[in-house]
Amino acid sequence: MSAALVPQSVATRFGRIAYVRAGAGTPLLLLHGNGHSWHEFADVIAPLAARFDVIAWDMPGHGASDDAAPETGIATYAAMLGALIEALGLERPAILGSSVGGVIAAAYGAAGGATSALILAETQFRTAEWWRKAWPMVETMFGAPVQTHDQVQARLKQPLDDALLDRWNRDRIRAGDNLMGVMAAIAGFDIAAALPQIAAPTLLLFGEAGPTVDMAEAMLGATANGRVTIVSEAGHFVSIDRPDVFAQAVIDFLDAAA
Repeated sequence: MSAALVPQSVATRFGRIAYVRAGAGTPLLLLHGNGHSWHEFADVIAPLAARFDVIAWDMPGHGASDDAAPETGIATYAAMLGALIEALGLERPAILGSSVGGVIAAAYGAAGGATSALILAETQFRTAEWWRKAWPMVETMFGAPVQTHDQVQARLKQPLDDALLDRWNRDRIRAGDNLMGVMAAIAGFDIAAALPQIAAPTLLLFGEAGPTVDMAEAMLGATANGRVTIVSEAGHFVSIDRPDVFAQAVIDFLDAAA
C-alpha cells in the first residue's frame, strides 16, 4: 500500500504540511508518533481506506513537512493540525493519534476543534513529577537519532526487518533536534486537564505490552466520553505490531460513534 501512495502537501500559515490520502467517505486523520512519519501507518491505511477518507500527515518537523522549531509546544502543534484541517476543507473529521499524535489530538479536541471522534493510541498520561524522574530514560531513547536493531526491536513485538529499521532511522534523522523538543512538549502539556474538556466520543487504545497501558484506568476516569481497548501481543506501536487488529478496532469504534 505504501508504495502506491503519493505524498502531497498543502500551504498553511505554519508552512507546508505533507500528507498522504486514500479512500473515500468520512474523513479520518492519522497522526504519527515522535520521530516517525505517515509510514508508521503504512500497514493500516489500506483497510481503513476501504471505509474512510484517510489522511495521514507528516507532523511539522517530520517527514516531508516543513520544519518546526524544537521548542514548539503541543498547543501550537494542535493549531497546526487545525490549519491542515482547514486547508483541506475537512468537516468534523475523526482523528487518530499515536503517542504524541494522541496528545496533539487531545489538545485539539479540548480546545474545541471540530471532530466527530478521537482515537488516542498509546498516549502518555503522566504527571510532571513522573516526567522529571523519567527524563534520563527519555534522553537515552531520543537524544540521538540513529538506533540499533536491538534498540528498535525492544520497542516492537513483531520481528524487525531491515526495511523497517531503515525507515525508522531515516525518519528519526529527519526529525533531528525535534526528537527531544517533542518529548519536552509532551512533558509540558497537562493532558489530565485536557481530557475532561473533550466532548467527542474517545477511544483509548493501548498495546498490552506498551509503556502506557498501566495508566489506562486513570486515563479513562479522566475522559468525559471514553472507552478502552487493549490489544494483545502489541507494544507502543500497535499499528505496526498488530495492523489487522488495530484497523478493526478503529473501524468498530467509529461505526459505534457514528
